[in-house]
Amino acid sequence: MPIRDYKFALNSAQAMKDGNYSTDEVNFGVATPNVGRSGKFGLHVLVTTAYTDLNEGAIIWIVHGAATTPTTKHVGRFFAVADLVAGKHYFIPGGHSLLQYARALFSKITTDATLGNLTLWFGPNEDGAI
Repeated sequence: MPIRDYKFALNSAQAMKDGNYSTDEVNFGVATPNVGRSGKFGLHVLVTTAYTDLNEGAIIWIVHGAATTPTTKHVGRFFAVADLVAGKHYFIPGGHSLLQYARALFSKITTDATLGNLTLWFGPNEDGAI
């Protein structure tokens, strides 16, 4: 099975700073896809370049909506700057009430990052991401 099967890519090594949405969004094709059942489906966050100058950390949100370019925050996870180092792989469970369109949002706590990249995708948590 190819590595991308059952995964929905949002970006590849995107520089994420405050207020940045992921490059792409997912269209699940139905109004309420119920893909997040049991917390086994969600957003994967892979840090490809360590973050600098992000003193207090950031919250990465799953945002969703019934139309394209969604902006409604659904589930978020706080990351201290010490967590955002190259090679770390995290998982944010999607919840059972995701709507048809979903993407990610990066929100700083106070200080903006000068460097840092993420690769993001939606998929099942089959590889032990934390």
